Amino acid sequence: MTAKKSDIRPAVNEERLQREAEALRANLAKRKQQQRSRKSTTYNSAQDSKSEEQPDVREA
Repeated sequence: MTAKKSDIRPAVNEERLQREAEALRANLAKRKQQQRSRKSTTYNSAQDSKSEEQPDVREA
């Protein structure tokens, strides 16, 4: 019996696996940082709009 070509997997290269794992970690960290910056941007813009709508009365 012969295996199909699609079932045959190439030999695992340790260096390649390490590079792929590092790339995945870097991409994940980048996405998390982008989400954090988006959240802080929306939070800051929401607070800015609140401060514009209601002036601070304590100064008077």
